[in-house]
Amino acid sequence: MAVPEAGSAGTPRDPGGASAPRKTLLLLCEHFYPEMISTGMHMTELATRLAELGWEITVYTAKPSWGTDEGDGRAVPKELVHEGVRILRVPTIGSQRGGLVSKTVASVSFVLSAAWALLRQRSDHAGMIITTNPPFLGVLGWLVSRLRRRPYLIIVYDVFPDFAVSLGVLRADSWLAKVWARTTRLILAGAAVTVVIGRDMLDLIKRKMPERTHDRIVVIPNWSDERHVHPIPREENTFRAEHHLQDRFVVQYAGRLGEKHNLEPLIDAARLLEGEPVLFQFVGEGAKKPKLQAMAAEHRLRNVQFLPYQPMHRLAEMLSAADLAVVCLEAGHTGISVPSKAYGVIAGGTPLMGILDPDSEIGQMIKETGCGLLVEPEGREIARAIRGLVAEPERREAMGEAGRAAFLEKYTLSAAARAYDAALTSMIAGR
Repeated sequence: MAVPEAGSAGTPRDPGGASAPRKTLLLLCEHFYPEMISTGMHMTELATRLAELGWEITVYTAKPSWGTDEGDGRAVPKELVHEGVRILRVPTIGSQRGGLVSKTVASVSFVLSAAWALLRQRSDHAGMIITTNPPFLGVLGWLVSRLRRRPYLIIVYDVFPDFAVSLGVLRADSWLAKVWARTTRLILAGAAVTVVIGRDMLDLIKRKMPERTHDRIVVIPNWSDERHVHPIPREENTFRAEHHLQDRFVVQYAGRLGEKHNLEPLIDAARLLEGEPVLFQFVGEGAKKPKLQAMAAEHRLRNVQFLPYQPMHRLAEMLSAADLAVVCLEAGHTGISVPSKAYGVIAGGTPLMGILDPDSEIGQMIKETGCGLLVEPEGREIARAIRGLVAEPERREAMGEAGRAAFLEKYTLSAAARAYDAALTSMIAGR
């Protein structure tokens, strides 16, 4: 499939002059507005920006688990329209706030409920957008494409079953891993467009797809919304004042505190920097939060602060409050996942500290743009790097400016929306 260059728009016409199908889409994703964290934030931003470009989008999603501005997710209506996007919530059991079993039940029940909703409501859509979270959601896209002749675009956020294997949840030689791998190959090969969010991920996905389908793969990095995330000077930042950060050098990690994030070395670094004007701030929730809190309590660290997810309207303030932002990923996850929080950080003009593989997508970005530095996942090295940046404010400023420039050039929501618009337009036109 030949995909137009990012930025092309308009309604395509066939050689005979007939209009192409209407720009109507179904979007299937477990997390969506008002659950503005991780995939939920990215899918909401993409859908609303595509709506501005003329797409009619209906979203099937689950009830929010956390991270909502409105509070209790149970109070969110089953159907609403948000910035031109129609949102339909299907019933689920379990919760993403619980343990592995509860999360698995929630994800599986969402896939089954979405399948039932699609069977009952034969919507007139020209195509579908599906993500790899939850993992087997792509099976619905494959089935619909066969039964109703509707193409689908799949966005690869995490590669399965590789992700489960790298976490140690699944043995690579187990029957489940083998069946899962075959299912993944089927889903990817059946997609009209496969979007990968990093160059390291591209290599892995190519190995899972037949060579004849490689021309359907498109690399579109994730983004931050340039309308909402921008630098806020320290003296004007109410988030810093509210959390008493004025005289501290703030090292911030914001986002999901998940198993794939090697955050423990930050606590080790905090122990080594105790008594110096450095504060380690963790903003978010996730499976590793209790462990990190226990480590900080064990060493009685007064330079570590834990905060819950912050409302979306405070995102720019929160990210700009940091003097140095951390993005990390266990080495075994390179190519399997991409820590997209990095784009919000550079949008706010904050330097990055990457605790990840230098050859990963974000590692390459840091080296190419000069927007930060890469360190090994070891407390002493992290502490040494932080001391160096505390002593070199001009270097920090140059990193922040380089990151902001790279963001405006390559990683805005507008740029991503144009690329998706081009790929989707080509897809529903049958090209």
